[in-house]
Amino acid sequence: MSLHIGVLVVWISLMLHTTEAIRWLAISHDSNDAWVTKDCHKRQGFVGKQYNMCRRNLPIMKYVAEAVEMTREECMHQLQGHRWNCSSISRAPTFLADLKRGTKEAAFVYALSAAAVSYTVTHACSTGKLDSCGCGRDPKLKLKRSNWKWGGCSDNIAYGTRFSSKFTEAVEKHRMKKNRDKGTNAALMNFHNTNVGRRAVRDNMEIICKCLGVSGSCQTKICFRRLSEFRKVATHLRKKYEKTILVANKKVKSNRNKRIMKLKMGQQRYSTKDLISLVNSPKYCVKNLRKGSYGTRGRICNPKKRRGKGSCKYICCNRGYRTKTVIKKIRCECRYVWCCTVKCKTCTVSERVSRCK
Repeated sequence: MSLHIGVLVVWISLMLHTTEAIRWLAISHDSNDAWVTKDCHKRQGFVGKQYNMCRRNLPIMKYVAEAVEMTREECMHQLQGHRWNCSSISRAPTFLADLKRGTKEAAFVYALSAAAVSYTVTHACSTGKLDSCGCGRDPKLKLKRSNWKWGGCSDNIAYGTRFSSKFTEAVEKHRMKKNRDKGTNAALMNFHNTNVGRRAVRDNMEIICKCLGVSGSCQTKICFRRLSEFRKVATHLRKKYEKTILVANKKVKSNRNKRIMKLKMGQQRYSTKDLISLVNSPKYCVKNLRKGSYGTRGRICNPKKRRGKGSCKYICCNRGYRTKTVIKKIRCECRYVWCCTVKCKTCTVSERVSRCK
């Protein structure tokens, strides 16, 4: 009996540790208030070194809070047609098994949140909102033509990437150092996926060039790198999520005595651009909170779509659906009144809504 209790305690401890690194997704965003030291106490989700980083980097924390909002918004947008639709991310700082275990859903959230921090901090640097950083260095990439030159103010992706890495990985790196341990597979999985997220921001940056010369002759172009829309980054990661590679959940020692993850038999090799998971995800069809599944009962679906993501057949798991007419009141026939208001009427509209049985 004591052996079983001991195993249970260790299992619970590991389950808690695997999600401590994303407890910061509980940070609330209030753009009207400047961060002060006491906010590091009030905001939920700070663990270990993240608390110290908050106190030392108060001006940056506003943009970490913005990253939380971007993570929630994009996660739900990207997966709205999936059975797992990211609704459990709102439970932060406590999570269910869908994000506690090494699922592909956890892989996506780790990658997306790390990408969001990298994105918001990088943007804040280049727009002059932070005193600790500014424009980025000219890239080492070669431009298409010899008369194109690097110049202007490139987005400081290097600074954003470094801060994102230190903040999002602070919890597990501190624990590994304290225990003199090379890391569990859960930590290695999280490190890998957060790096995939930050790389997605970097790889999706755009090169913007502007002409110089007389009368728009464009004899010379000055080029700089800019962040793309974050939705493009999130879409990129969602495509990676749909192709997440499953690896073995066991420790293997390499020649350098570092723990690595071994592929499960039959799976393709993974690269630094691929998301990886340790366990298979449930189907999320039926509510089972122990497995982290809310089920799909009552979810809105698209009956016009015959199959695939978003269709009633897929989301409802072949259980069927009910369609009813919903009456809504909306603003309509709006007109501008001098000066300076907009007056609208209230109109009643009806629409057909389908929900899973």
